[in-house]
Amino acid sequence: MTERAEQALAQAFDGGQAILFGRARSAHLALFEALGLHGRSCILIPSNACPSLLACAWASGAEVRLAPVSAETGVNADAALARQLRILSRPGRRGAVLLTHLYGFRLDFTQTRKAAQELGWIAIENDANASSFAPKTKLEDAARIVSFGPGKVLDAGSGGAVITRDARLAEELRRIASRYPALDDWAERDEERLMLDRRALRNAGRSTEIEATLVRELRQLRFGFDPEAEEPLLGALAHLPTRLAERQERREAWIEALSGLEPQLQIVDLNQTAPWRLIVRANPKVRDPVVNALRKAGIDAGTNYPSLSHSFPMLTREDAHPDADAWSRSAINLWLDARYDAARINTARTVIETELEALT
Repeated sequence: MTERAEQALAQAFDGGQAILFGRARSAHLALFEALGLHGRSCILIPSNACPSLLACAWASGAEVRLAPVSAETGVNADAALARQLRILSRPGRRGAVLLTHLYGFRLDFTQTRKAAQELGWIAIENDANASSFAPKTKLEDAARIVSFGPGKVLDAGSGGAVITRDARLAEELRRIASRYPALDDWAERDEERLMLDRRALRNAGRSTEIEATLVRELRQLRFGFDPEAEEPLLGALAHLPTRLAERQERREAWIEALSGLEPQLQIVDLNQTAPWRLIVRANPKVRDPVVNALRKAGIDAGTNYPSLSHSFPMLTREDAHPDADAWSRSAINLWLDARYDAARINTARTVIETELEALT
């Protein structure tokens, strides 16, 4: 019943087959299980990734390890990720490394792919914000995971998919997907409750207690794709070229409006083929006052997740990364949706400039 959507996704993201799931995290967990990543296996993920990514890796039964990120950009630097992979590799241990295109930046992982091939590890492209869509990027790895849940660049309201050229892997993924119940309203409400509970713990300065909520997330990981979501997905996919062009225009408008605020605010200047939000690095001394001032003015300024080692200290005790902590203290993200026209972006510039003047 979802053949049209699967074929459209496979074509759009340069894969032989696409297998649909109710959520991207369901696609991740199914892929980890289909690849046999458990026991002595290791899954290497960014140290500042979404907690749900950690939950998927943990639920698969593999050892979860965190890779360092750049304190200046918040993404995995290729050389550092390849080096971490070589450090973790040892005889008898296999695993997978997630090549994660955070924030919609299209990143080069040439060295990491080479290291994975030499060491017998599996490379998985984690492309939550469709950075591989335009220009269409060749699928070089075992699989590519895309998301089309709420807030993503390819926003169809729900869902995720594994894209792969491996027919046997695709067959196993379809078998796993067939056992998953369709995503429903109960699951959405359950996720909302967990998100609010975790936010309350962070706001109360009790982030380390988030680790105890991990078991609650297990019931949110295995969901199949609702066939009724096929038409919204096809519509979002057809509109994606226009949506990307519009988001690029707003990104450029933000960049122009924020010019001259260096060094207090600096735009992360990487190849953002699918802009999720404008990613800005701020002086940590001014970051929170600026964010608070923007929010008070009705501007949806965001910050990054705390490092996973901060929220899951026991599970990740081998992998505290000061770089991820530094990034979480300095990152600001600014929205690129249709609400942000030139007037609203210029209002944000005025708010930021006024706050910076008051702080100096």
